[in-house]
Amino acid sequence: MRAALLHEIAGTLEYAEHADPVPGAGEVLVDVTHAAVNPLDIWVTRGAPGAAAANLPWIPGTEGAGIHDGRAVLIRGAGLGVMRSGVYASKVAVPPEALVTLPDGTDPATAAAVGIAGLTAWHCVHSRGSCTADDRVLVLGASGGVGSLALQIAKATGATVWGQTTSDSKAAGVVSLGADRVVVSDDSGLVEAVAELKPTLVVDGLGGRFTTAAIDALQPFGRLVLYGASASDDIPLSSRGFYRKGLTMLGYTGLLETPSEQADLIAQLLDLVSTGSLQIPIEIVPLSQAAEAHARILNRQVAGKLVLDTTR
Repeated sequence: MRAALLHEIAGTLEYAEHADPVPGAGEVLVDVTHAAVNPLDIWVTRGAPGAAAANLPWIPGTEGAGIHDGRAVLIRGAGLGVMRSGVYASKVAVPPEALVTLPDGTDPATAAAVGIAGLTAWHCVHSRGSCTADDRVLVLGASGGVGSLALQIAKATGATVWGQTTSDSKAAGVVSLGADRVVVSDDSGLVEAVAELKPTLVVDGLGGRFTTAAIDALQPFGRLVLYGASASDDIPLSSRGFYRKGLTMLGYTGLLETPSEQADLIAQLLDLVSTGSLQIPIEIVPLSQAAEAHARILNRQVAGKLVLDTTR
């Protein structure tokens, strides 16, 4: 089979032929057609908790889409790409519980991208952010995979939603997803740029000084939901400025959800995608360009979700 292989931790992925996986007891073999590219895939190749170092050469990839027994399926969970080899390959062996049958007519590339990004966006807006029509929402990194979905989900509640990006070239894409306004700003200009919005809720996957600026911009009793730190893990924080406004900061991680909880919500998200109620901006690149895809994510050169076509 074809695969993107990691031969050493923090090394560069190599596109090469590799032996087909052999299903173990209770496993099935799936033909993979598409694999989503997620930041988690990159952290695992750099030695984040997982099994990569002990199982080189390693195949990354935590979620994808493919064909099993004549059915189009979503492939995710069961430790894929973290505790066992992942889906950056044309075949993968998984337990049946890692498969979700796709609704008829669902685009497999889009389905591959819905899992981590969709779950994160939904929970940041709803179960963690408690968004309502009365909120004024600021989505940081609104052109990204999670941000682009969080913007749409928040907008569907009736809230006023602004999207932030640091790139003029990505602004039109944010507008097309329904943002009431796009803010093109780095962390240093963010407070002034969103002063008119007076945000009550911020969805933040950037971290660092973006989080600091978002806290400064939030209105009294506002909420900030943090799900990532693509800008920096280090957040300079004035405790006095935080507590004097009565702010709330909440974190989100999918690691605390059960597989059944995730599967139920993914099914709902797939229905929204299939009816056109939720758009997932994707860019499809060949599996042979997996190394370049990782580099682009690290350099923040992606709008929406990158998806690997594992057939080429």
